[in-house]
Amino acid sequence: MPTSTDEDRYPAVEELTALVQKVLDDPEITESVAAHVRWVRNTLAKALEDDDFKKRYGRSLRDLLGPGAAALCKMTDNGQLRLRDYQNDPKGVTSSQRRRSSVLRRLADAAGVPSGAISYPKPPKKPTMPTWARSELHDGLKQEVERRPSDPGAARLHVVVGLVLDTAARTGELCSCGIADFAPDLSWVKIIRNPQAVSSDLNVTEVWPLSPITQAALENWLAIRDRLIAGLQGGARSLLVAHGHGGYRRGTPLGRKGLIESYQAQVQQLKTAVSSHGGKGWELPQGLEQLRRGVLERRMAYAADRAAGAKTPEWGPAVVLNPLPGHAEREAKRTAAAFAKAARAVETFHQVRQEVGDETDPQVLRARRTLREATRTAWAHSDHTTALKLLRQARLADDDLAAAGYNELLLDALERS
Repeated sequence: MPTSTDEDRYPAVEELTALVQKVLDDPEITESVAAHVRWVRNTLAKALEDDDFKKRYGRSLRDLLGPGAAALCKMTDNGQLRLRDYQNDPKGVTSSQRRRSSVLRRLADAAGVPSGAISYPKPPKKPTMPTWARSELHDGLKQEVERRPSDPGAARLHVVVGLVLDTAARTGELCSCGIADFAPDLSWVKIIRNPQAVSSDLNVTEVWPLSPITQAALENWLAIRDRLIAGLQGGARSLLVAHGHGGYRRGTPLGRKGLIESYQAQVQQLKTAVSSHGGKGWELPQGLEQLRRGVLERRMAYAADRAAGAKTPEWGPAVVLNPLPGHAEREAKRTAAAFAKAARAVETFHQVRQEVGDETDPQVLRARRTLREATRTAWAHSDHTTALKLLRQARLADDDLAAAGYNELLLDALERS
């Protein structure tokens, strides 16, 4: 604890507390930035415990956040002042260095003094995957899903990998994905895009088609997920829930940190299991962002091939819902058309079914397929509550919801949520 003499001789020790609180009281500061500010405050406090550092830079905020900030950066670069006993090499952790310097500059700006914090270059991006490895991922995922694993962590990993391969979703976008964001037959998924550095709440929703293997992974996971959330009180809307690993309560939604940790643990576990049997294992990268960037690289290669005249399959969302001004009228017309088409599909289904009387007749099967596609499109432009209400108003019985494509596991999950 600083003494009254310390406060007189080194006023920056005391002034730092008030300065940090001033920054934290800013109504526009995010919780993530606030956590980083507290982290740097603790690092500064630890540095000020050193008598030599305090004598050099503790006499004013100008000294502490000017030359003192530069000294602090150099000390932390050399592994000093570590607040936790990490085992990894502290050198080269440029993401931490950049965050620390950014906070030091923020504190200096709030104090009205020049900042001495070192400016670090952006860290180089980690390599993604070679082209051959990306194609092997699909084959590996297919083999793993076909085993229908009962282990919750493995089943959830298959869903995460499948969704990233199909949609290139970010970690936060995966965490916000809920049960209601999947089409009745699990063939499409709504991804609310939340790109970095965009603060608007009016984010575009993309409806992406899912590969058959991702759909199979979803079916396997939904059954396991149902058991995980069985003991929870109230609704459960999140797709990705914890299975009781680490400090995460069983059945609770996974946040970004939990998803990243579980992905890394499962990838390592999978690679260890495969290599112990003499195999090479998946070429899954250790980070989810690396996996996503690999998918984006392949998509850009597809686009380049198409631009060059190659007959490469189109790769993009089936539907894009844009809430920005100027799109509302067009979206309303598309939604109304989708609803009308679904209502007609129900009527045609009943009519053909009654006339033919054979559920296996090609006419009935075509009517079912048309109804399933129309229902999926109606859902894409609205939600499950609206789509189900529409079907019932068109006099489709609950027993016939399967004809409209509704997966029984999804219906159970929707009712639970």
